[in-house]
Amino acid sequence: MTRTQLKSPASMPAATGSEECRLRNDRQSYFQMVQALVEAQFVLADQELAHRLWQEVADRDMDTGRIIHLMYGCWFHENLEEMRELDDAYLKLELC
Repeated sequence: MTRTQLKSPASMPAATGSEECRLRNDRQSYFQMVQALVEAQFVLADQELAHRLWQEVADRDMDTGRIIHLMYGCWFHENLEEMRELDDAYLKLELC
């Protein structure tokens, strides 16, 4: 689905239980990947590990913009509330 085909949140029906579960798992996957990338790139400065993680991002067809937004927009990547707020803001941008 392209950006122009996306609907605004107000016009979308409420998510079902299974959709909410999928969204929660999806977000958890992104948060775990971001935390691993931050550790590899910024803490360990391990170029090889960072490269493997970015390759995994590509292999899993994850949204690189979303990952970069979380990596550089968040001060404390272990703070899940801050990450959630930042992720919500990014996802709202995608819907516009």
